[in-house]
Amino acid sequence: MIHNLDQIEVGIILLGIIALVGIVFQKSSIPISLLLVLIGMGLSFIPSFPHIYLNPNLVLELFLPLLIYQVSADTSLRDVFKHIQPILLLSIGHVVFITILVAISVHYLFPDISWPLACVLGAVVSPPDDVAIVSIAEKVHLPKRIITILKGEGMFNDATSLILFRFSLAAVISHQFVIFSVVTNFVAVVAGEILYGVVLAYLIGELRLKIQDPILQILISLLTPFLAYIPAEKLGCSGVIATVVCGLLMGHFYSERFTAEVRLTIRTVWTTLGYITQSFLFLLVGLELPYILERFSAEASTTIFLYSLLIVLVVIAGRFIWVWCSTYMTNFQLLNNKKAASPRWQELFIISWSGMRGGISLAAALAVPSLPLISGNIDPRDLVILFVFAVIVATLLIQGLTLPWLLRVLGITKYGRREQLNQQIGEVLAQLELNKAVLRWLEEFKELSKDNKKLDEEIKFRIHLYSEYKTQLEEDIKSRQTLQIHPQKMAPNNTILLSLKILEVERAELMRLWHEKKINHEVKTKLLRKLDLRARNLS
Repeated sequence: MIHNLDQIEVGIILLGIIALVGIVFQKSSIPISLLLVLIGMGLSFIPSFPHIYLNPNLVLELFLPLLIYQVSADTSLRDVFKHIQPILLLSIGHVVFITILVAISVHYLFPDISWPLACVLGAVVSPPDDVAIVSIAEKVHLPKRIITILKGEGMFNDATSLILFRFSLAAVISHQFVIFSVVTNFVAVVAGEILYGVVLAYLIGELRLKIQDPILQILISLLTPFLAYIPAEKLGCSGVIATVVCGLLMGHFYSERFTAEVRLTIRTVWTTLGYITQSFLFLLVGLELPYILERFSAEASTTIFLYSLLIVLVVIAGRFIWVWCSTYMTNFQLLNNKKAASPRWQELFIISWSGMRGGISLAAALAVPSLPLISGNIDPRDLVILFVFAVIVATLLIQGLTLPWLLRVLGITKYGRREQLNQQIGEVLAQLELNKAVLRWLEEFKELSKDNKKLDEEIKFRIHLYSEYKTQLEEDIKSRQTLQIHPQKMAPNNTILLSLKILEVERAELMRLWHEKKINHEVKTKLLRKLDLRARNLS
């Protein structure tokens, strides 16, 4: 019987479900993460399906470091600094605001619940989940600026939430809650984690530059988020900020300095690991539904359900209030820098609506210990878990499913299409600069290789190919069409050493364009990956 399956067998079954859902719905417009939540909820009501307990330590100490490191290492540090004001407003200000708003609401509904415990619930439901946001945002093709802000918010808001959660939970247990102590400790924790993340990124980056073995590179890369997270977490910090800082710095300063083989292999490993981890998390959230509902009696269920809806409305409405008020009252730009025009109301609406919660919030709620019963013989811990689950399901399904429709109704998709076109043009312009750099180098190298007739013929052949390619690129810029060929693919039996040298020239020119801020993070990443693939094919 399925009840007798051990944990490994259950894990394999879940992995099979994830693979099957991915295959069946790979062309679906609905994000896979939302489908997995729904499928998990459906499976949970099958009597013969095993009860799978969502271990909070597994989520907070295994899934969380992996996921936030993957997102941060793949995020442009330059873009984060460009939008640092809205990111801080959302990742700190919004989390604190929602924590207070929810705490007031819960204390009003349940006077028996103390203020510190109400703050525990507020802190748990306050941060939108970067895993949920990224998985949905990439599917619906949000404009790049919105994605950058939401990813930046998602990376840092877990830190704010977990710090508030731990301070509030400590106050519940000790019956002491001092605002001044919370603020000073928060500042000290943030500063300490930033410093630790910077030092760790430098040490690991320099170590990896000395290692040529791709397998060891992958091993160190997989250990990095845990080296950043666990020591900080054991010292009473959140661990999140150190992990995010380490990931951002590794992606910005060291990624381009590794070999092509290492970059390609690590990208494949992290993409696969991230997909599996995200999918497990969303599936496990859905599977928890019946075991959360069974904690309450039939008489209390109706009232608790109505209160849950109220908390959901407070969380959703509170985000709208914070986003709009913080934008216009503080004169900060949520989508542009100070020199740019004010953000469009449609974009503010999408940011306000993109407040999906995920498995991290549920894991934090499950970490709350059992507490003395309140009126109605209700364990406050069960109440916290139910409210958090209601917010997660409501925001994931209501906001996540309606987001593509809202993008079309508000006309945001046209900005996304225009941005995609500009991205393609920027990529072709960058490729043209790489081509010009190769032609300059070939002309110089030709003068040095006159005595070698075979090499001279090869150089002339390359000059001819790259000249043709240059003409096609220039025509492509005018017609705004995507090129389907590259001289590397056209050249038969090329000299390997010459091909590798040309790749070095192109890579150096690409890095020059990047460091001079003539191309953005996406163009650099895409073209660097193409160069890496060519290098791997040559080797």
